[in-house]
Amino acid sequence: MKIKAFYIRADGADPRQLDEYNQNFAAEISAAAGLELELSTEVESLRESAEELGFHFIFIGSGGSEMQFSKHADLLSKPVLLITTQANNSLPASMEILTFLHDRNQQGEILHGEPEQVALALREEVHLAATKQRLKGMRIGNTGRSDWLIASGVDPELLKERSGLVYVDVPMSEIMAEIERDEYPQNAWTEELKRQNWPEEQMERALQVYGGVKRVAERYNLKGISLRCFDLLAPYKISGCLALAILNAEGFWAACEGDAKSLVSMTVIGEITGQPVFMANPSRLDFQRNHAVLAHCVLPLNMPEKYSLATHFESGLGVSVAGEFNPGPITLFKMKGDFVNYHVQEGELLRNLHEGCLCRTQLELHLPDGLDYFVKRPIANHQMLVLGHHADKVRRFFAQYREED
Repeated sequence: MKIKAFYIRADGADPRQLDEYNQNFAAEISAAAGLELELSTEVESLRESAEELGFHFIFIGSGGSEMQFSKHADLLSKPVLLITTQANNSLPASMEILTFLHDRNQQGEILHGEPEQVALALREEVHLAATKQRLKGMRIGNTGRSDWLIASGVDPELLKERSGLVYVDVPMSEIMAEIERDEYPQNAWTEELKRQNWPEEQMERALQVYGGVKRVAERYNLKGISLRCFDLLAPYKISGCLALAILNAEGFWAACEGDAKSLVSMTVIGEITGQPVFMANPSRLDFQRNHAVLAHCVLPLNMPEKYSLATHFESGLGVSVAGEFNPGPITLFKMKGDFVNYHVQEGELLRNLHEGCLCRTQLELHLPDGLDYFVKRPIANHQMLVLGHHADKVRRFFAQYREED
């Protein structure tokens, strides 16, 4: 990938030496970032980077660049990333420029440090901008919200207006018609599951649900779907848990209960982090220790260290997943469909539980920032959990939408 950065510097005593230093610095950033950072003195590069990635990339080659920058300030319509070096007064010039931008109510930031540090920051900004672009036109579907999810809908028009995500209504009858075909892909996941010690008839039916949902998703050109899965219990005596577990492991965003907010949240946090997403119920809160227990029967098969199979908790039917995780950092996330209101919180996964009164994958978390969110301002029921700490990345992603307002 190539990024063109508008290159400005003062006319020093030896401009060739200055240019050589800056080109070498840019080359080191390129090598560390795994992309090509091209320095361009053409003003057109300001427009190109903004159109492609939503930022103006400007390389500040030396002190004395401030006046040159100000001549082009009226061309800036997007946030500005000022790439600096560690010599030739690049940083102080950038600080003056950034203050100038802020005084004009324009967004900007300085990327500074060793080439590897600048590369890491640059790569993350490019990734978040690319994620925003990737959501535009992405199609996600829903087979209908479960009756009890009275606060888990989204406004499809607002969703598309704010993000470009296309929300598609998918008839549950089409899913059921495909299940009746008794077909599913033969792949590594289905073969692995069939080797598990589970009644063959139930396993076959669960995999037929997988095949049915997958075919309908392909028919509608979907990247994600939320399944009104409880509708499968009465006619088929099966849940959708295993089908969604496989789909998520394949990189397809698959939520349950027809929960539209969770599908949007799962899609966004998954695309931001590149991680599989556990959609879970907060089941227990300990305010003295800031501990929370999250549990659910749907879990991406590629997310835990290991897993076993169990029945669906509420019904005692079907095939669901009980995952086992190692302790470590996690991030909780949930959002509304307006791309303005969201919650993100980092914590630590402490241990796995194995209680008969909860859904099958049960995780006890420590959330050092407290539990007020859950009881004072929750965004509906289900919450999204990903491994690792990603709160800063999430906030930076949503800042792109605030800057458009």
